[in-house]
Amino acid sequence: MSLLANLSFLLFFLAIITHQTPWPITVLLLSLFSSFALSLNYWLVPGGFAWRNHHDNQNPSKFRGPIGWPVFGTLPQMGSLAHRKLASMATSLGAAKLMAFSLGTTRVIISSHPDTAREILWGSSFADRPVKESARLLMFERAIGFAPSGDYWRHLRRIAANHMFSPKKISGLEPLRQRLANEMLAEVSGEMKERRAVVLRGILQKSSLSNVLESVLGSDVHVKREELGFMAQEGFDLVSRFNLEDYFPLRFLDFYGVKRRCYKLAGKVNSLVGQIVRERKRAGDFRSRTDFLSALLSLPEQERLDESDMVPLLWVNKLSLFSLIIFKIN
Repeated sequence: MSLLANLSFLLFFLAIITHQTPWPITVLLLSLFSSFALSLNYWLVPGGFAWRNHHDNQNPSKFRGPIGWPVFGTLPQMGSLAHRKLASMATSLGAAKLMAFSLGTTRVIISSHPDTAREILWGSSFADRPVKESARLLMFERAIGFAPSGDYWRHLRRIAANHMFSPKKISGLEPLRQRLANEMLAEVSGEMKERRAVVLRGILQKSSLSNVLESVLGSDVHVKREELGFMAQEGFDLVSRFNLEDYFPLRFLDFYGVKRRCYKLAGKVNSLVGQIVRERKRAGDFRSRTDFLSALLSLPEQERLDESDMVPLLWVNKLSLFSLIIFKIN
């Protein structure tokens, strides 16, 4: 809707209401409708009002996307199966390659086309991605998934490739996986003998947590396994929980207590994981172990990370792996 069309509408409305309406009421109504008309021009742009400063009037097809609601943008249309809703919007608007939309005041770009998605994932222009407020408070931006592009990120990538996901490291963890598989089979057999029925979800989750903890932190964290498991589950819940602060730059919108819980959990993580790192340093003998923490501590001096970087890296790797496993099991 153009400004000229809004003004024409206002003049037409004014001609009607001034016929038999007192002047003060006329002025008040005119002010209200003027504000309404101006607000329409503020947010009625392709992609929603978060894109208002990036909209090119000379090339209106530059940004295609749903206009959405005032202030909230496309947020009310999110929820379960949001990816399907967004894909349907992109198809209906002819914006499968690239669609812009607003989540509150946050500008968002989505691709439903494999070529564009590949360019986004591989292109250097998209190397830095925004971090949710809860993820930032839980130290995600110090780990490889969300660290800013640069020397630190490249260093983390080399460490992950050489010491966490290398064929040698994966084969070195084969005894752990075999032991846990045998324990699962024994537990399933015992449940069948006792109850003639087995609930696999709990068994799979417990074994998966043991696999993640021992492959990342080592077998000597067994006594802290339950506490670390609760922390991982809470972290997974906080990162996935809806938080208004991710979409509006207002620091008082912590209605769900997400920020308070994140601060509390981050303190626990720094204390417990930091304690595990310090105990492993005192124990020494890193090279005979196959866990990721030992690999980090055995790095050459010039490549070694500080404890302030090591704790987030261990924590986020553990949380990410555990969250992925829980998601697949559920």
